[in-house]
Amino acid sequence: MALTKPTKRGRHDHAAPQKQDDPVPGDLDSDEHEPPEAGKPEEPQELPDEVLHLCMQLNDAGYRAEIRLGQVVVSPWMSEESNEIIDRVSKLLFPLGMAKGWRFFCNWAVHIPPMLDHRLPDLLVLPMKAERLDRMRVHGHSVLLAVEVCSPGNHEVDWKEKPLDYARAGVPLYLIVDPVASPRRVTLMSDPLLDLEPFDYHRQAYQRIVTVEEGAVLELPEPFGIKIETSALFD
Repeated sequence: MALTKPTKRGRHDHAAPQKQDDPVPGDLDSDEHEPPEAGKPEEPQELPDEVLHLCMQLNDAGYRAEIRLGQVVVSPWMSEESNEIIDRVSKLLFPLGMAKGWRFFCNWAVHIPPMLDHRLPDLLVLPMKAERLDRMRVHGHSVLLAVEVCSPGNHEVDWKEKPLDYARAGVPLYLIVDPVASPRRVTLMSDPLLDLEPFDYHRQAYQRIVTVEEGAVLELPEPFGIKIETSALFD
């Protein structure tokens, strides 16, 4: 599969979404923004060395280089608000991670099979011996938790594209912290479907979705087995 030139996607390119009343925002249920179908290789493919180096260099420089349907998509740094939320999530999970020997990364990618694609979560929680695909990517089934913080520019991606991608990769737990919503909320998706295709946007990628508003308690299942006071995630 040929890779195209990098494209830029800002984290603040769109107007803020309207108030959400459902766990998954209803304005993302339409087909309007579905990408055109691309070729689907039958076997997983290795990322060419030059593309791997490019992605790593961009990530080291503070950008976010993801590959989506064969395109290298470059996004700028996270906002201050997003970084603060990730710091708060990390601090809540860190004592448990220390006890269990887990690792916390903000610049490691999840491989989305069977293509060359990968996603860079805002935060990735991994066991000590996570199964790597290469120097910057891990297999989704070995991930403990992927976390994304929504902003007006990436809201649709976090709610529509990434649940499908992470579920296809086998990521067991996907946490969305949404300070854009009114009221602000946190959503946990778990139990990914195992038979998803790259364009299955009409299916609910995760079988269980739990959403709580700011101030409520959200329970993370095993291997976490803890409850999160969501008020601690926001300012």
